[in-house]
Amino acid sequence: MVGRFIFGQYKPSNSPGHRLDPRGKILYAVFLMILSLFTSSVAYYAIIIAGIIILLLLSNISFITLIRTGKPFILLVLITALYHLIFSARDTRTLFDIFGFRITEGGLYMAAAFSLRVLVFVGIAFFISLTTMPSDMAEVLVGWMKPLKRFGVPVNDIGLIIFIAMRFIPVLAEEFDTLRKAQLVRGVDFSGNLIKKSRKMIFLLIPIFQSAMRRADDLALAIEARGYSGSVERSSYHEFKWRPFDFVFFTLAVAFAVLSFIFAGV
Repeated sequence: MVGRFIFGQYKPSNSPGHRLDPRGKILYAVFLMILSLFTSSVAYYAIIIAGIIILLLLSNISFITLIRTGKPFILLVLITALYHLIFSARDTRTLFDIFGFRITEGGLYMAAAFSLRVLVFVGIAFFISLTTMPSDMAEVLVGWMKPLKRFGVPVNDIGLIIFIAMRFIPVLAEEFDTLRKAQLVRGVDFSGNLIKKSRKMIFLLIPIFQSAMRRADDLALAIEARGYSGSVERSSYHEFKWRPFDFVFFTLAVAFAVLSFIFAGV
């Protein structure tokens, strides 16, 4: 999997996007996702997607990497588009029929809008995951959840779970690819229709599940051996401080999203 990045994997670099304070990036991502829920404007989503692509390119993430990374989400976008083409806005003008299904003008618009909305969510998630270290994200979330300690919420344990989950996504993906190649060498043919492919996936899912359980057990023993306790107050390796560059980015990014919403999303 050389040169291939997946969702949740950090791509090291010294770009402006990587140097941004993770708190500002996560806050902007949450703000953008919430704002995008209040409109179904194709023009708004197109503008926001263009802005996200610019952010990713400025973060030294090539367009080829974006295409490779986004492949697993193409099916999700297609399912979203197909659902709205068939079931949404049935009372609008009919454009044409496909295999007995009536494609309407409103359904076509809704399919485009909601598919682009999915791309907005995926794109901003890519920007956060590819430019922010999992440890930084975990520290930020733990810092925001500290008031919940008064109610007995294990904040440190939740942060550790988030960090481990994000850290091991690329590890398990790498192992999945290795196992697939090993099964191909042994003569397992993964071609065929969807049902045949699903049945042959058992040859991969069982060893992947076993490997994940083994890694989890080893990690639990390592954590216990180091005397980790989630109830103990811990210091942070990184102390995040907002710099002028972070304020400028957050202000301009929020202004861009709001202006796009006002002029194209309403």
